[in-house]
Amino acid sequence: MTMKIQAMLDWSPEEKAAKAKEWAQSLFTLRLQKATGQLENPMKIKELRKDIARLKTAQHMGAAEAAAAAAEAHETTAKSEGTEEKISANEKSAAETAKPKPHAAASGKGAKKRAAAHKASQKKTDGAAAKAPAPSKKSSPAGAGKKSDAPKAKSAPSTKSKKK
Repeated sequence: MTMKIQAMLDWSPEEKAAKAKEWAQSLFTLRLQKATGQLENPMKIKELRKDIARLKTAQHMGAAEAAAAAAEAHETTAKSEGTEEKISANEKSAAETAKPKPHAAASGKGAKKRAAAHKASQKKTDGAAAKAPAPSKKSSPAGAGKKSDAPKAKSAPSTKSKKK
């Protein structure tokens, strides 16, 4: 059943969508058979998953090729009609040095801290006026290494009861 991606690229988008739906149903059936102990060859699941991945890749490649062809057709049409827009040198350099848009919000441990640190570093590099550097956590003022005279808070007594 293993398919070559080159063969999949020749299919129409409708054929690709139909095959994707069919193979997803087959994968469901194979997983069900595995769960009930009726599957004879468990390698079929692995092969089918890879075929589905190849098909999705072919779908994305086909969409990218279609978009590139449309853009190329638009450029050639604009050049032949003489309606190509003139861009000043300043606009070109601004477009070349444009910063990429940030990705979707990250999640997980420390994501908010990393985002805040990134935002702070961006402000540092983008800032017009030079400011004095913020003191680092490692360097501390004189006398800061001494222990505090303030009493420490005591923890609450344990609530576990002892068996006798």
